[in-house]
Amino acid sequence: MPNGEIERTLAACRTCDSVYASRKWSDGTIQPIGRPGCQCGSTQFRTIKNTGTPVIPEKKIK
Repeated sequence: MPNGEIERTLAACRTCDSVYASRKWSDGTIQPIGRPGCQCGSTQFRTIKNTGTPVIPEKKIK
């Protein structure tokens, strides 16, 4: 695994678009937390950018 600073992020598989809580190292390597790769077998991921829009509107969260 790469050395350096680690950032927690959400990442999507480049093959099937499954989303995982992930770690991103300073060299750009992204790996899902607790697993070696995606359920489809891919090890290529992209960071999901924050759009600022919640998935569940705050009014519906109790």
